[in-house]
Formats: sequence, structure tokens, C-alpha cells
Amino acid sequence: MEDETISAYLTELGAKDGSYGGGSTAAYMGAMSASLVRKVIDIQKDKSRYLENENEMKELLKESEYIMKRFETLAKSDTVAFEPVLKAYKLPNETSEDKYTRKDAIERALQGATQPPQDIIEEGLKLIRMLKKLIAFRMKGTIMNDLMVATLIMDSVLEAAVLNITINTKMMKDKTVKSQLDKEAKKSLAKGKIELTALSESIRYFLEYNEWPDFVIGE
Repeated sequence: MEDETISAYLTELGAKDGSYGGGSTAAYMGAMSASLVRKVIDIQKDKSRYLENENEMKELLKESEYIMKRFETLAKSDTVAFEPVLKAYKLPNETSEDKYTRKDAIERALQGATQPPQDIIEEGLKLIRMLKKLIAFRMKGTIMNDLMVATLIMDSVLEAAVLNITINTKMMKDKTVKSQLDKEAKKSLAKGKIELTALSESIRYFLEYNEWPDFVIGE
């Protein structure tokens, strides 16, 4: 969190007049998930069993760092994303022209407010693809517990991001835009959940039996 500590963020998050909310929480959770993935890759990449995959492991390490930073950026973006909506609702609403201008401003602001959670979903799906690649390596050790935690976190991140989209779309008057945004969000959520369920089942199996199941997602 660059210049702020976790303690400071939690204090701001819990303040009744604080600027942080569920959107930034989801993004920071995504960053934590990506950070766990990065840790696993960094620990595993120099082991002899991955010599043939050295370049791929290095690329995955870079990608995990990028996704982590993207989530951090999105946490900040989400914090200010609703401000234009509040400003739009305060516009004059007297004349016909006022009403048209205000209505248009509100619609555009609401659409803008859905962008950070859309981006959070996109980064979340990227991280899920990374998890699938790592699981396909059939890694060993208790470090797999960290991948399990990363997987569980991502489920909540996707759920929260979709919620933050629909909280804005339900106020939209443009039914076409609303329908498209809701449909894409739900489609991404469904896809992510299917993959996360398969991932968690494979990892749980390994953690319980210390061996991977015959079928591992990503292979």
C-alpha cells in the first residue's frame, strides 16, 4: 500500500466519513492474492524440477507482480470512482435543459463508476489463469496452502466486484447499457467460479493426501 500502512487503511475503512469502501477492499484483497501467488513462484522457480520451465516461471513472476500493482492502483481508482456520480446528482434540475444535462451526466458517471470493478474482474481472471498454470506444474510442499488461500480470496474478490457493478447499474436509466454490463459481469463471475472451484478441489486434495489428483485443471 505504498505510503499507507495496513493499520491506517483499516482505520480509514472503518471510519463513518472515510473514503474507502467495499470496492477498494476487494482490490486490496486481489493484491494480497496476487502477492501470495508471487511468493509461491519466487520460492519454486529456482528448484531443479523447473529447469525446463525456467523462462515460463520468470514470466509468471513478472505477471504476478504486474497484477498485484494493478490491483493496488484499482483500489485507489475505485475510491474516487463514485465522486462524479454524487456531483452529477447535485446538478440543477429546474428546466428541461437542466434535466437533460443532469440525466446525461448521471448516466455517464454511473458507467464510469463501473469501470474499476470491471477492471478488478479482468485482473482476477488473469490471476486465475496463472493459478491454473501453477497447479499444472504439480508443485509440492506446504507452500501449496498459500495457493489455496489465494484461490479462496479470489472467489470473494470476483463476487464483490460484480456487486459493485450492479449497485451502479441498478440506478441506470439506459436499459441497454445496464443489461450489457450486468450480463458481462455475471458471465465473468460464472466462468471464474467454475475455474476456482476446480482449482480449490485439486489443491484441497493435495493438501489432504500430499499428492495431486489424476486430473489437474490447467493440464
